[in-house]
Amino acid sequence: MVTTIHYCAKCTSDQLRRNGSKQGQPKYQCKACGYQGLFVPAAVRKAAQYAQVDALLLERNSQRSIARVTGVARRTIAKRIKKSSPASAATASLAA
Repeated sequence: MVTTIHYCAKCTSDQLRRNGSKQGQPKYQCKACGYQGLFVPAAVRKAAQYAQVDALLLERNSQRSIARVTGVARRTIAKRIKKSSPASAATASLAA
C-alpha cells in the first residue's frame, strides 16, 4: 500500500485532517494554522487533461467538442495545435 503524506501549503506542517471534498477532490485542514484547501498538485491534473486533449486531437475531433469533453478552454486547445504544428511539419519533411 502506498501512503502519501501531505504538507500544509502555508506552514509546511504534516498535521492535516480531512475536511470534506470539492468536485470529487478531498479537502484538508491544517490543525496547526487552520489553513484549508485542496492538496492535489495542479501540474499532475493539467498534464492528464492535456494528454487527453492531445489524444482527441489525433482522432481529429473538433476544438469545441474537445473543450466540452475535457473542460479545457478552446483557446488553450488552439494554442496547443499551433505549438504542435511546426514540430509535426518538421518531422514530416524529414521523413520524406
